[in-house]
Amino acid sequence: MSKKVFLIDDDCVLRLIVERMMRSIDSSLVFIPCENGRVGLEKLNDHFEPAAECIILLDLNMPILDGWGFLEEMQASEWSDYPNITLYILSSSTDKSDLERSRKYSIVKKFYHKPLSNHDFNKILDAE
Repeated sequence: MSKKVFLIDDDCVLRLIVERMMRSIDSSLVFIPCENGRVGLEKLNDHFEPAAECIILLDLNMPILDGWGFLEEMQASEWSDYPNITLYILSSSTDKSDLERSRKYSIVKKFYHKPLSNHDFNKILDAE
């Protein structure tokens, strides 16, 4: 079963670039683009399979429901109980308080600063 990657970011160009870079590492990935956290939660409900590995790449600054709101809803729901969900924050923020705040969420595996390198994507996909 293929890994599903939920790209939750309001920047459609960034979503396209991330998808292309990750596909160059693993062509079997299934990508689910989401333009904000609300859409991300809806698509997670629609496309999540408990047996499949799921990677969530989450931006913090988005309209409608931002990354922090998405994390709050994830933490308050059963989603945080699934061990096969791995969530990474991808943010252009260099504010140290954002990094510190992200550590309060046990579901966040790592905070990456945009733009990401091939090395970062390899680490995310455990391809190294």
